[in-house]
Amino acid sequence: MSHPQFAAELLQRAEKHGPITIGLAGAGQMGTDIVVQVALMPGMRIGAISEVRPQAAIDAALLAGHDRADIVQAPNAAAIDRAIEAGKIAVTEDLHALAAAGRIDVIIDATGNPNIGTLFALEVMKNGKHIVMLNVEADITIGRFLKDEARKAGVVYTGAAGDEPACTLEIIGFAKSLGFTIVAAGKGKNNPLKIDAMPADYEKEASERNMNARMLVEFVDGSKTAIEMVAIANATGLVPDVPGMHGPTATLEELAGVLCPREDGGVLHRKGVVDYSIGKGVAPGVFCIIETKHPRVLERMIDLKVGKGPYFTIFRPYHLTSLEVPLSAARAVVYK
Repeated sequence: MSHPQFAAELLQRAEKHGPITIGLAGAGQMGTDIVVQVALMPGMRIGAISEVRPQAAIDAALLAGHDRADIVQAPNAAAIDRAIEAGKIAVTEDLHALAAAGRIDVIIDATGNPNIGTLFALEVMKNGKHIVMLNVEADITIGRFLKDEARKAGVVYTGAAGDEPACTLEIIGFAKSLGFTIVAAGKGKNNPLKIDAMPADYEKEASERNMNARMLVEFVDGSKTAIEMVAIANATGLVPDVPGMHGPTATLEELAGVLCPREDGGVLHRKGVVDYSIGKGVAPGVFCIIETKHPRVLERMIDLKVGKGPYFTIFRPYHLTSLEVPLSAARAVVYK
């Protein structure tokens, strides 16, 4: 979540130093979204795209409104730098060249491959660049190590704004800053849980949504939800209450009365957990169940129609996935 003046800050920075130049690894569904969104943002630009299918990168840039003459092939780091200096977008098949290019301020990993993403992130940081990981699978596996390597290199390693973990962390941070107790935090699952879902059964829906069937099944069978909750747990110290979490079917209005301690009518054995819900009014948003024991604050929360107490749901009703990711890249450069 950016403060109201962030767009103005980006413009001011661009006037002094030129636009923030992003290198993007991967031009699949998410990568294409990023290319398009950056083209609409003040003070930012895509400088180079690394993609094993160069036409996918070219198509993404064309979709974003760039002229074909301004999209050039670049086989190495020097060629990438020349293209950026000329105001063009470089397309390369070489991740190493992208990591080494000197005219790039920050790199976004949208490869979708944990192994490739991890090795690439290490190379990016060794080259003195900030790295934004739209690669939660890599982050939950080795993110702590990568964060430490970034600190040693004097650069930023960060997850991606717009993904549920980052959006959840925003409201957890908001609640903690106000002194509320965190009872539970997580996301609304976008579809019913079907643990035996298979890609072959979702080819049609995946095609209609312009996405990979395997990726769609990861959302349906709960794999992606579990991964995202691990990311939140690693970042906050909140933990699953039970193996697999509860995943209650609950509406937004019901949530605070369900994801609360058993002695108060809920399902939790303890406070301070990650979980998810299935039910109307929560997906595609993220939530945080909070508690206050001070009678004055309790009175005000009830008066403000936040809930009936003693537990309340604070809620972000959306996450814009890849469309928000450029904000993480911008923050890494501006705020370091």
